[in-house]
Amino acid sequence: MKNSIDREYLSNLFNRIYKITRSSTTNQKGGAYNELAGFSKNNALKLHIGCGPRILKGWVNIDLKYEPYHNYMKYYTDKYYPKEIRGDKSDFFAIDVTKFGIPLPDNSVDVIFHEDFIEHLNQRDQITFLAETLRVLKKDCVHRVNTPDLLWSMHNHSDFSKGFNGVYTDEWNKHNHFNVLTPSILQELSLLVGYKEVIFNGRNQSKSKRIPLEYRPDPNNRPNVGNIFADLIK
Repeated sequence: MKNSIDREYLSNLFNRIYKITRSSTTNQKGGAYNELAGFSKNNALKLHIGCGPRILKGWVNIDLKYEPYHNYMKYYTDKYYPKEIRGDKSDFFAIDVTKFGIPLPDNSVDVIFHEDFIEHLNQRDQITFLAETLRVLKKDCVHRVNTPDLLWSMHNHSDFSKGFNGVYTDEWNKHNHFNVLTPSILQELSLLVGYKEVIFNGRNQSKSKRIPLEYRPDPNNRPNVGNIFADLIK
């Protein structure tokens, strides 16, 4: 699938996903059924955005390009990526959500999940992304955010008494981060666009039982307290 997909194509593709997940028949066949294998009328519509190689079975996994998981199993291990949740290309969609948005109907999605993704967006794209996820999410459902905490990073790696040279700029430069959030900023932006509540908790403590084990943060890079874990409630 090409990365440069026009919005009409994306709309048609996601409308097919929506119809299949909401279909009243169990024997629907044909190209759409085969292409979107793993989705059925009994499945909740679950979005995994910025999925990387960890494609989740039964989810709509979105990223810029498809990457096979095999070369990453030494990091994921069977604990975080057991066989029963491993998806394939039929679960993957190459979409740039910062350019196209999420071409799904309003109030159609049951849960949204991403980890170590939103910090790779600039401020403008973070706000448009939060607004777009709010639009497609069903009322009272969860948008799960797992992202590095700027306050923790700066407190633990910077020496501000040294001025310019004391600031831990690797938080941006080393990891290709554009706009790293704090809990307060995440909460303010989420409430600004219309989420009714932001619940901060810990790793694997989401209100939604649909969220898989959270792989991030990698303990070799930062401890759990170095990330923000939050449920945004519509």
